Amino acid sequence: MTKRTAVLAVLVVAIALPMQAQAASGKTTATTTEPAKPEGTDKSIGVAPVIGSSGTLGVPPPAAGLLPSADELIKSGRALNDDSEGDLAFGAFQRGLYLTAFKIAMSRAQRGDGVSATLVGRLYAEGLGVKQSDKAAAAWYQQGALGGDPNAQLALGLLYLDGRGLKKDRAKAADAFEQAAEWNEPQALYNLGLLYLEGNVRPRDAEKAAALFSKSAGLGNIDAQFALAQLYSEGEGVLLDDGIATMWMAKAAKAGHADAAVEYGIRLFNGIGTPKDIIAAAGWFQRAAEAGNAVGQNRYARILASGMGADPDPVAAAKWHLIAEKRGAKDEWLDDFVERLPESERKAAEIAAERWPAGH
Repeated sequence: MTKRTAVLAVLVVAIALPMQAQAASGKTTATTTEPAKPEGTDKSIGVAPVIGSSGTLGVPPPAAGLLPSADELIKSGRALNDDSEGDLAFGAFQRGLYLTAFKIAMSRAQRGDGVSATLVGRLYAEGLGVKQSDKAAAAWYQQGALGGDPNAQLALGLLYLDGRGLKKDRAKAADAFEQAAEWNEPQALYNLGLLYLEGNVRPRDAEKAAALFSKSAGLGNIDAQFALAQLYSEGEGVLLDDGIATMWMAKAAKAGHADAAVEYGIRLFNGIGTPKDIIAAAGWFQRAAEAGNAVGQNRYARILASGMGADPDPVAAAKWHLIAEKRGAKDEWLDDFVERLPESERKAAEIAAERWPAGH
């Protein structure tokens, strides 16, 4: 997978939160029993929440307006995020006390704190303690963006990209990403780079895309690391350099990027930008296969069938081929390999493939 189209295959849609909330629980309903209110949380939240039969809050009318203009976003400062109340809201969020988090964050949001507005948006986006509503999430992300929070700008851009909660608009998505990128938000830098590489809502500029990917990759974004590796492997926007391409591919692979694991394995197998090491390559194909990557499953099946880089294992090779084939990775050579296996081994492979992933 070394073509530019692979880089442009998808814009990542995982909405980032401020750092304080990243370790939050994955619960999707309100906690039914909450402790006494922390000091300083008796302020009015400015809405009249209605508890429905599900035990979650109904949607209050959001106070946000339209997407702020680029000039408004540039003029807006970073969010206030008072330590005492901000920590209380995020602390409640991390413990799964979503109603408490909502009330504290709403109080702050209505006083102009962008970070708190972003948290309110997140609660609505995921239906955590409140009734799920993309429209309300978009409105509160807009408030967060006006408050200068780059996480809200990123989240709003992703909603515009998908058309969730507001009308789909890739140009406005690009504007929002650009504002978040001003604060070096890694995912926004990456998404903006994709739009420059795509060349629709931004003029096509591979050098600009490479610069954005580079900044995001340096901040640890594995999608940007993978994209940057592809640009270096093709010499697009940068000088072609297989050594640098392999270095970034390795970083992304080691951080858990399944596509990068396959590409890094191929480079190790063929000695591209790195000394040839078929045993290490086999290990990366195996990692990608077990992560559910169809190309990795195909490559690992070939390794096990040929015995190049790992001990031959016909049944396991057939198993991985059957799994990969079901996911769209066709391979006539492996079809023939499986066809020539004894019936008992083919049957064992079929059973193992049916049981995967639970039985792998």
